[in-house]
Amino acid sequence: MNGFVEESIRWATPVKTFMRSATADTELRGRKIAKGDWILLSYHSANRDEDVFANPFDFDITRKPNKQIAFGSGPHVCLGQHLARMEMRILWEELLPRLKSLELAGEPKWTKSVFVVGPKTVPVRYAVN
Repeated sequence: MNGFVEESIRWATPVKTFMRSATADTELRGRKIAKGDWILLSYHSANRDEDVFANPFDFDITRKPNKQIAFGSGPHVCLGQHLARMEMRILWEELLPRLKSLELAGEPKWTKSVFVVGPKTVPVRYAVN
């Protein structure tokens, strides 16, 4: 279940982007970044980085390690990340045993934002045990 939750978070990546300014001149992968330059952090792109994830476009609940950064990292890491993981784990642990089947019944729609996103509607069809 933990692998499913972590891979779901990596796959959906609720935080889209963050902006930061460089605190010093540096170079990253051959690109010069000057102190004060604005840098866009794309969390979705980072969670599909082929240098970090084998087969990054596959949904793989057995992925180890799963170094996803969907909730950020360092001093700006999401304070609610542990609650979000716990809520997802409990939801699926309680729901899955009660379901005979679960499938998409239409196209999911996402909230529109440049910062944090998530599903607005996810039409599903299900049968209970």
